[in-house]
Amino acid sequence: MQDIEEVIDFSEMDDSTLLGKRAEMRARLERLPPLSPDRVRLAFVYDASTVEVNERARAAWTRQS
Repeated sequence: MQDIEEVIDFSEMDDSTLLGKRAEMRARLERLPPLSPDRVRLAFVYDASTVEVNERARAAWTRQS
């Protein structure tokens, strides 16, 4: 799965694109066998997207405080 292995810079995506990409990855994760190499790689990328979402939420929360 080529797109799993490509480097994704989530910081370059707008919120809508980021959330859409996460939904796609989540759906793919549900279909892959738990210990398959593709699932492990995709889970790593998904976790990186979670870090970006958390950073954006933290920044938004800080601006509102």
